[in-house]
Amino acid sequence: MATHFAVLPEDIIQTLSLQLHPNGYQYLCLPHPRTGHFSLFLPTDTQILEVQAVSPSNERSWFWGQEVVEDGKLLVMTGLDPAFLLIPLLEAAKSTVFRTPDDIFDQMSQSLKAPDDDSVANDSSQAKSVARLADLKCTHTGLRRVCETKDIGGDTIVYRYSKEKAVQYLRRKVDRLSTAQEVEKSRTIIRILARDGLMDDGKESLLEQGRIKTTCELVSQYLSPSMKSELLASYDLSALDKHLKSRLAEETLLKTTTNTGKGKGGAKGEADKKRKAPAKRSHGVDQLKKANTTGMAKLSSFFTKKEKSK
Repeated sequence: MATHFAVLPEDIIQTLSLQLHPNGYQYLCLPHPRTGHFSLFLPTDTQILEVQAVSPSNERSWFWGQEVVEDGKLLVMTGLDPAFLLIPLLEAAKSTVFRTPDDIFDQMSQSLKAPDDDSVANDSSQAKSVARLADLKCTHTGLRRVCETKDIGGDTIVYRYSKEKAVQYLRRKVDRLSTAQEVEKSRTIIRILARDGLMDDGKESLLEQGRIKTTCELVSQYLSPSMKSELLASYDLSALDKHLKSRLAEETLLKTTTNTGKGKGGAKGEADKKRKAPAKRSHGVDQLKKANTTGMAKLSSFFTKKEKSK
């Protein structure tokens, strides 16, 4: 089996060897929630890891003890909320009635289509991935978060996807991550808020909306464009939008004024200075000016007509 280097969460490192398939890694090949292109995910009993390969621009290798691993890329595995994976799958299934989990995942498998330019997925890998996804405990937890449920007796619970419930779940995630205490942990968010002029005194209301919008942008890294729009529309960010438009207009006006000034005064002024600047004398000219010319005939005397002798 090929050897790869990977970065994983600490708690996963401690338990991964006990939970993985005995015959090796059992990756899931599923559509990425944002792009729809098939990507690799690694499941455990408690969560699902997104697998990303960081490939160096130049060929590199890893030294592992006394061995050399030719493949120099690094696999980065990060935890992913199963609800992010389920939302696009449930939307693609287009089920409007309550169904058992088995029926839901069967319908998911039938609705999956790989893009024409996506060579990662095939029908067999799709079916196996969806079947494996249906067996995970964390998947059923994710279903309850984004679906309406109904107990029909006999320990049987049926589910129906609800976009409204999915948006409400995403809002709870955004509200938790957009608190001042959480935002202070992210330098990226702080820089964005400062760039937009929201860190000044007296802008507490705008700052709160800025934290919400920026957090929505981060969460939307695992949402389709349509679901991202639904999430943003669930908040009233009109004051923030007005502020950002006004700020953009001011920056555009300032840039236009600066460029105009350079065109009329700046560039032309520099050209005039160059034309008016006296030419720099050479060292030889300075030396000739210091020479003693007493008794020497003027240069013009050599070009006058000589008088004839009588």
